[in-house]
Amino acid sequence: MSNLAVPSILPESLLRFLWTQRRAFLPGLGLAILRILTIAPLPIIFQRILDVYLTAKDVQGILILSAVTIVLLIIHQICSVQGASLLATTVTRVVLELRGRIFQKVQFLSFGYLDRQQTGRLLSKYAFDTQKVEGVIMPVLNSFIPDSLYSLITLGVLVSLNLKLSLVVVLMLPVFAIMRARYFDRFRAKNEANRVAQENLTGAANEMFTALKLVRVYGEEAQAADHLAASNDAVARSRVELITVSTSFGAFSFAAIKVLSLVVVAGGALLAIHGEVSVGTVIAFVAGVPILVGPIQMFAGVSEQYFTAEAGYRSIHELINAPYVEEWHGVRRPEPLRGRITFEHVQFRYPESDRGAINDLSLDIAPGEKIAFVGPSGAGKSTLANLLLGLHRAQSGEIRIDGIPQAELDLRWFRRRTALVMQESILLSGSVADNLRFARTDATDEELHAAARLAHAEEFILRLPDGYATRIGERGALLSGGQRQRLAIARAILRDPALLILDEPTSALDYESERLIQRALDNLARGRTVITIAHRLSTIRHADRIIVLKEGRIVEQGTFAQLSAAGGYFSHLLGSQPAESA
Repeated sequence: MSNLAVPSILPESLLRFLWTQRRAFLPGLGLAILRILTIAPLPIIFQRILDVYLTAKDVQGILILSAVTIVLLIIHQICSVQGASLLATTVTRVVLELRGRIFQKVQFLSFGYLDRQQTGRLLSKYAFDTQKVEGVIMPVLNSFIPDSLYSLITLGVLVSLNLKLSLVVVLMLPVFAIMRARYFDRFRAKNEANRVAQENLTGAANEMFTALKLVRVYGEEAQAADHLAASNDAVARSRVELITVSTSFGAFSFAAIKVLSLVVVAGGALLAIHGEVSVGTVIAFVAGVPILVGPIQMFAGVSEQYFTAEAGYRSIHELINAPYVEEWHGVRRPEPLRGRITFEHVQFRYPESDRGAINDLSLDIAPGEKIAFVGPSGAGKSTLANLLLGLHRAQSGEIRIDGIPQAELDLRWFRRRTALVMQESILLSGSVADNLRFARTDATDEELHAAARLAHAEEFILRLPDGYATRIGERGALLSGGQRQRLAIARAILRDPALLILDEPTSALDYESERLIQRALDNLARGRTVITIAHRLSTIRHADRIIVLKEGRIVEQGTFAQLSAAGGYFSHLLGSQPAESA
């Protein structure tokens, strides 16, 4: 993780991106072209069999050319299979690397940018847009480019056989021009509209599926269905328009190709009647016409795939080239990390807000001190934690860790020496052990068990069907809220952080769960700097110092007893809570 770097920017167009990968594609493309070269002589072979050896009744010559043809076809088969396999492997690797670059870029994007993005739209870029890119590379490299070369070689062969009959091929040029002028811009616009509609649908569906419990509890299934139906309708309309343009393009292409074939065959027949060409030459042209028009027939399908992929690529390009990255480039690593935190005249405002979330705040936290931030919603409690972790950057002022300015600190190294326990624990869909080892991949089973015991989690883990190997479902759905919290605390204990941030970890729990988790938190807090963001004030009675925030400013600070007796803002907050929670 320490070697992570912001991915380099992508070229502006899909074609330029593919060009940057040309060396990787070259071996497979070379075999695809070689397969074409092996069958390029076939029209000449057919012509010689009919015009030379048939006329001379040379059976041996016919058999020799037939054997040569079979050998060429065998070589063609081998090159086809090996080339396709090599290209498929390369294309898969390129797309996997592209997905890796997307996820890596997301790791560096600022949360000011990410907070404005729908998770579904990010997933769409990662999964579906890359799939569209993958869907066009293979047919272009393995079919369209080799077949276009085959068409050109065949045209050269036919010209060598009869120049007059070959001139009819010029008819292809206006066909290409008309198709391009009439359909290319429409294809591009319809594909872009379809991509945007699909991306919006993915975002809306992700949001609604995530909020299923809210929808069910409020009885608003109809409203949710209507919301998704509107996104589905937009996708359906854009898809119908895209198919209509594609079908029109395909029909036009089919008719043009058939007319061209008719002219070639009829023209050859007329010339043969007048003795200007041999029957073998006409047969060679008949065999060559499908090769000449093959790329035109492919053109419609490849064009649709290409514009779909180009639209998807532009979406990926927009993300990877986004300038909204974290601006942390420090390299200093204080060893050992003692945990002294200093805020000096820190000022921060969210981009969409017209007032400061943190206003000229100064605070010094000593190593090993247990600090609690309290205050009403919007007072700046979580914002301070986010600023400390570098998830947002202050507009002015300075934050120092062990005396080192945050801008000079290796922030990713610092984050790996912190642990965060939130109100809603974030768990993965693997096993209990997988979730614990996310904090330390090299942890032994004994270390896992020790951390679980300190978090009072082993008692329920051992009751699970497979113990530590039990899979807990997406987001830990198979566990209760208290069990999820204890598992998150065990993970933080395993991390052994120098700095611990507790973001209201017990505010949504029942009394018994809170009691167990508070004991686990006490175990976790020993010997380290702890910052607690508290809603339930009863949980911070033993904090070394309580910082009372209001509108981004410190209005009071002191111990629980001092603030309770002072009759100030803290006393007001304490009095506004039910007795059992205060």
